[in-house]
Amino acid sequence: YGVTLVDAIRGVVTVGQFADDVLRSRMNTLLTTFGPSEVLIQGGENGASSELLSLLKSAQSTSSRSMRIERVNDTEMFPKSTAVDPAIRKQMERRSSHVKPWDVDETLQELHRRGYYPRSSRKADSSGDKISRWPEVLRACVNGGATLALSSFGAVLFYLQRSLIDGEILSMGIVKAYVPPGSPSASEGDGNGEKRDAVENLKKISAEEERKEDGVDLSSGGGKSCVGSGKSPSNHQEVDFGSMDGDVAAAIAAEAEIDHMSLDGTTLSNLEILTNSHSNTAAGSLWSKINHTKSSHGSRLLRAWLLRPLFRKLDIERRADAVEELACGGAAVAMSEARLALAKCGDIERLLSRVHSMGGAGSNGNNPTEPGYHPNERAVLYETVTHTRRKVGDFSRLLNGVRAAAQIPELFSGIDIQSGLLRKIVHTTAEDGCFPADLNERLDWFFDNFDCKRAAEGLFEPARGMDDTYDAACDTIERIEQDLEDYKNEMCNGPLQPSSLAKSSWKYANTKEGSKDKYLIELPVSVRVPADFYVKGKRGSGAKQVNKYRTPVVEQLVEELEAALDVQRAGKARGMQLVFAKFDSMRSIWAATAQATAMLDALGALAETAGKPGFCRPAIVDCPPNGRPCIQVEQGRHPCVEVTHMGGDFIPNNLSLGGVTGDNGNGGDASRVLLLSGPNMGGKSTLLRQTCLITILAQIGSYVPAEQCAVTPIDRIYTRLGASDRILMGQSTFFVELAETAAAVRGATRRSLVIMDELGRGTSTFDGTAIASAVVKHLVERNKCLALFATHYHSLLEDWKEEASVRLGHMECIVDGGDEDTAKDVNDAEEEGESTSGHNITFLYTLGDGVCPKSFGINVARLAGVPEEVLGKAKAVSSKFEKEMNGSLRTRKISPANAIALRKRIEAALQEENWEEAERLFCDLQ
Repeated sequence: YGVTLVDAIRGVVTVGQFADDVLRSRMNTLLTTFGPSEVLIQGGENGASSELLSLLKSAQSTSSRSMRIERVNDTEMFPKSTAVDPAIRKQMERRSSHVKPWDVDETLQELHRRGYYPRSSRKADSSGDKISRWPEVLRACVNGGATLALSSFGAVLFYLQRSLIDGEILSMGIVKAYVPPGSPSASEGDGNGEKRDAVENLKKISAEEERKEDGVDLSSGGGKSCVGSGKSPSNHQEVDFGSMDGDVAAAIAAEAEIDHMSLDGTTLSNLEILTNSHSNTAAGSLWSKINHTKSSHGSRLLRAWLLRPLFRKLDIERRADAVEELACGGAAVAMSEARLALAKCGDIERLLSRVHSMGGAGSNGNNPTEPGYHPNERAVLYETVTHTRRKVGDFSRLLNGVRAAAQIPELFSGIDIQSGLLRKIVHTTAEDGCFPADLNERLDWFFDNFDCKRAAEGLFEPARGMDDTYDAACDTIERIEQDLEDYKNEMCNGPLQPSSLAKSSWKYANTKEGSKDKYLIELPVSVRVPADFYVKGKRGSGAKQVNKYRTPVVEQLVEELEAALDVQRAGKARGMQLVFAKFDSMRSIWAATAQATAMLDALGALAETAGKPGFCRPAIVDCPPNGRPCIQVEQGRHPCVEVTHMGGDFIPNNLSLGGVTGDNGNGGDASRVLLLSGPNMGGKSTLLRQTCLITILAQIGSYVPAEQCAVTPIDRIYTRLGASDRILMGQSTFFVELAETAAAVRGATRRSLVIMDELGRGTSTFDGTAIASAVVKHLVERNKCLALFATHYHSLLEDWKEEASVRLGHMECIVDGGDEDTAKDVNDAEEEGESTSGHNITFLYTLGDGVCPKSFGINVARLAGVPEEVLGKAKAVSSKFEKEMNGSLRTRKISPANAIALRKRIEAALQEENWEEAERLFCDLQ
């Protein structure tokens, strides 16, 4: 696929190209991550496939907000411009009314013609490189031949031009690369036209962008690294790959290239990370529980962190150090004050985009001498007063927001900050930090020269030095007014008689700016005037008559004055535009401010989470090549359910999987897979989900809801949860279940975490048991990953109870004895031969060792309100079926665990010539 995503409000364009699997899982991840409000797809024979259309319609039906799908055909009609100015009309129209939006060559030609991006230097242009100053992502696509990405960009360009917002967005010059989690290698895309170098370049650019957002490689323009440069240390010791198996060596080498945990769309939905599964809103999701940010741009950054948790131990601990210091260190008090300032910042990123548009950077933002570069030049604004008030309001909010942000370095001054990341964020560039220095001095000019109240009323006048042409016009007007006054004195002291009457009665009429016949000379009829004074009008009669004269000198001065007033009016009209353009010329400084405040806001939100009772900082454990990944949680809780039930109602659990390794790679628990059994509604799914969520929180640098936690970084989480079909895509419930399983089995590495809940329930018991058993075997022997596998197949538990890498656990409950009015643990009841089908079950929601022999589905049926008559029949059938299965298992099944013991018993019976025992064993075998 080639994709182009546009955030029209921020002016950010994201371009990507990737291959996908038959389930369109990466496209599903894109839709889940971005949640677009409008989707353009290619029409025609070579357009979007039926599978893609089904996926889009499915996403449209489950989206929390409306999503519009529009087809853009291979050939479209481009509308004629209605601009009055022919030059502007020519610029805004395509060369032909029939355009090919998806054609790469036509797209590149249009980009050159409209000049959205700076043109190449003469030297580069002469060498044939006409795109040397284009955004890096576009250059990588063009030079690498990423035709699908450029084709999608062409469709977006056509749509933006048709909507008359192309210049305002594209001239921002912000083009990012999109690489989906778990994207295939470049060679996988060759069959679809992908070029290896283009895809690899996009991956490199995307990795650099992500590391900058993560705070790993903050740069301050000149290439100076604020935190570090290049890749973080892999934290791995020197590895002898020659002594390893080829597949193992390749897997270990691949770990060194991983920067983030991968979360695909299925995992995001199953774990309810962004939205809940009930109403598809953020309420109750993990995102809603950690989003304590005060600014919109800080919220967006925290969301990006949540979607791509860190993988490298050094990166995680660097961020966690900053969170810890903001939560309980010396910077905590300063952070509480900084959050008040952050709340006043507003959305700096979006306001910068609006000011960029208002400053004249539009269709020809990089060449403003050409027509059509500003909205005022392309349209007649009937609501000028409202539009002006809105523009001034946006600019005022931006100025005040940046002014509030400028207080942050001062709030943290004098504090001994230990965290390197935090120190870089809150210190100015003058102090070797990343926060722009001298912000207040830069802002003072705008506050001094831009009166927001007068500007909102349409009374703004450019200050001196802002526009040379306007200044020259003002000087000309002042000079002409003085010349007119000098001419009056000259005439009154010379030709005009009587002189005293002329001085007292000389008056200039029509001196206002919009008046006609400006500066007519009014004199009584009794004053004698020279011959070059000719009458233009008169008022009164007789001795009181006043004549209105015009002279060649005044006429010439008035002509000059009219011309200067026209220039002055034009200067006033573009005065705000000039202020906006001046502000936009320093956009890199304001953008750096937005980045620093967003990062501080996101860290502050995590610090707020860390301050909640019952949260602890997790220990990030190294995982050398000869070591074992681990997850160890003491008294862990679900971060979302805990808040819903006010903390006290949720029962915490301990979980130990994998084991913490020492320097020699030994020690800890050998089990990597937990086979989890227990009654229905006993809390199995909750335990699976909370383990994943705790891991995600740990790797974004957050505190976790537990008393203690230790985890090795996880590279990817795979989930198989719930039961739902995809009717619009023609996929049954069981198909969806196996598709999620296939992704885990094929992609999981030793550093992955897999959770599976009741795999195989969508088919017959025998097929389901077989599939579940085979999947567990693959996870244990081939993937060697950490896994939590909840099941009701008790034969599966029996098969793996002797395996060292598999641990058996169950969610505990108590069986009420009913008539005997006694309560027993379910295992005790089973050992005494009691039937538990008629007893009341009390769920303890705690994880215990061993196997739970029953699932108590009848109990759930009772809670759901199934009639007692039906329950009675179900109990009878369940008991009969259970006895048949138990008898069959006792007489026919030999597991690997008891085969050796059985053989020894047979050998002993034969040696002792105990023929009765030997005959009994023989009959059992039959």
